[in-house]
Amino acid sequence: MKNTLALFATAWIAAATAAPAVVGDGACPDFAIDIAAFATCDGDRVARQERLQLAPAMLVAEALVPQHKRTTSALYVDAAHAYAFKRSHPDDIVLVDVRSGLEISLTGHAESVDINVAYHEFVQPLAWDGQAGAWEMAENIRFAPQIDAALQRRGATHDTVVMLLCRSGDESARAADQLSQLGYRRVVSVIDGFEGDIGPDGRRSLNGWKNAGLPWTARVDTALFVGAR
Repeated sequence: MKNTLALFATAWIAAATAAPAVVGDGACPDFAIDIAAFATCDGDRVARQERLQLAPAMLVAEALVPQHKRTTSALYVDAAHAYAFKRSHPDDIVLVDVRSGLEISLTGHAESVDINVAYHEFVQPLAWDGQAGAWEMAENIRFAPQIDAALQRRGATHDTVVMLLCRSGDESARAADQLSQLGYRRVVSVIDGFEGDIGPDGRRSLNGWKNAGLPWTARVDTALFVGAR
């Protein structure tokens, strides 16, 4: 696993730091472009080349993603590659855990997580949903404004890569759609989540952050939490 991640990280860095495209003077209305440092213009502003590129080869193809985990942005990654991406570009990716605070306190969280904004919260007092075979949860109606405000506080823009992590890739997909509606253009869903999918043994043992042996902690960092708990 370590060798695989190291090789992937090397390939990722090489692709993300490739030489900028050459653009001639006069391409922007008010500014000439320094072709050694710039690649695009944005309106009347010269903009630096994005530091982080999302090449299709680095992502999971949508055809391989179950229908219930698909998003409007169609950007997906598995947990192992999410860790490699975040490790290679810690300042260019915002990794958001969208699970409830209670779930995080019981199961832990990835050490790479930047913020936690709950997409769903457990109903209080706890109530069992017999049809779903799980404790009843309610959607956090403040999720969209909370995550938007939290991202802005970190200096994120609509072009920042925002990577969403939930338990197994279901809620992160729905959360990703809300971010896309807010105008975020590079929202990536971690399709196997923190704990992974349920296997034939009835356990979440197939995939996911924990099962990949990636760094995580059981210590709850309340500084990560956004919104009331």
